[in-house]
Amino acid sequence: MNNLLSIGQATEQLGVDVSTLRRWDKSGRLKAIRSQGGHRYYRQDDLTSFLLTFDLAKIALSWVTTTKPYNPPSIFYCQTSSVFQARLQRLEGELLKISKYKDSFSLITSSVGEIGNNSFDHNLGQWPDIPGIFFAYNIGRKQIVLADRGQGILNTLKRVRPNLISDQEALTVAFTEYISGRAPENRGNGLKWVKENIINNDFKLLFLSGVAKLNLKKGDVKLNLSINKKAAKGCLAVIYF
Repeated sequence: MNNLLSIGQATEQLGVDVSTLRRWDKSGRLKAIRSQGGHRYYRQDDLTSFLLTFDLAKIALSWVTTTKPYNPPSIFYCQTSSVFQARLQRLEGELLKISKYKDSFSLITSSVGEIGNNSFDHNLGQWPDIPGIFFAYNIGRKQIVLADRGQGILNTLKRVRPNLISDQEALTVAFTEYISGRAPENRGNGLKWVKENIINNDFKLLFLSGVAKLNLKKGDVKLNLSINKKAAKGCLAVIYF
């Protein structure tokens, strides 16, 4: 069964247990390929297509808010910055193939890069539990999702603004004020650039850190902040393009 994944490898990619895969196979929800000995195997393309039928934002939200940390599905897991950069380049390549994104692909991927790189830059050596980020996208649904279980915006900014006391206040500062003294400086103020990119183009952004939730769209003058029922352990960002 060359070029096929074992049931163990499939459970790692999907983030479910063996019994769930067996149940899905039996019901026809996700069919396995059987060897002559009766062992179950899966095509990579089948697993990828299956995962993309789900709401990626809900998968990431569940991961970033759980009190029982676990590695996300491996197909969406970038444990290191180099893995993230490679997958970001793949996203850029896929967008380049679609003519309607020829003028916007660089703005989309640059925004994704700023958010993803912020996660790695500001949590380097300080990940509370699961290192790395969740990074997934569905071009057909015009949705890109990033999440991390890092320090969060409030704890990150308190290093240079110790007087900050709430997630909402920290998120406001992160998206509106240019702060010196943050390292690395070239990434420290990236969220302001992301905000300008969103409000000047036909994009939307949902950003969650702690219990603070930001919704941003083209033409917004003020930040639309609200309280989320569940606190994110780090940050969650959903870009709609």
